[in-house]
Amino acid sequence: MPPVKFDSVFADLGGIPGDRLNDPQGLAGLLLAAANAAGLNAVMPPVVTTGPRGVGVALMCHGGHIALHTLPNEGVCFADVAGLGGTHPQRGLDVIVKRLGAREVRTDARRRGPVIQPMDPERP
Repeated sequence: MPPVKFDSVFADLGGIPGDRLNDPQGLAGLLLAAANAAGLNAVMPPVVTTGPRGVGVALMCHGGHIALHTLPNEGVCFADVAGLGGTHPQRGLDVIVKRLGAREVRTDARRRGPVIQPMDPERP
């Protein structure tokens, strides 16, 4: 069996018009488009929460997820796209960056996998 890999990309986005970040329905649709681009299949519709400082949106998928946290007054959004091997999280993040029209983008990526415990030389 091949080793399991889980790719995660995340970004701090800035310079985004506040109205785009304060649109729960638009953000939910954005996550569905990003999931499609990443090759992720949604388990359920996006979950959207609104609060005094912004909007949070999460989409649980088979083998991954997409999440956004927005601060409309600051023009800032934090995005996370993750998926098991065979998916393309970076493509999903690219959709988010483009559709939000972010002028400032800082990204990072991680490849994750199972934790292998070191062998204890004291145990047989």
